[in-house]
Amino acid sequence: MAKRTTRKSVTVRRQGRRVMPALRRTAQRARVAAERAQLTVGEVIAAAFDTAGGELGEALEVMTSPQMARALGRRIIVVG
Repeated sequence: MAKRTTRKSVTVRRQGRRVMPALRRTAQRARVAAERAQLTVGEVIAAAFDTAGGELGEALEVMTSPQMARALGRRIIVVG
């Protein structure tokens, strides 16, 4: 491919761009979302209980789900 092109009698140097890999792009979005919302562990647990309707087992499933880990940018591991 030519390094220069002519546009209306003006020589313009071509410049290419590389596309950012999808894995880094999604990690960057998750990091930005996590920085935007500063939540405490207590707030996350309370939200999980509200979502699950007060059921302990369902709240644990919500907290440890891959969707929650992706939204927070961190994994939650419950030891009990």
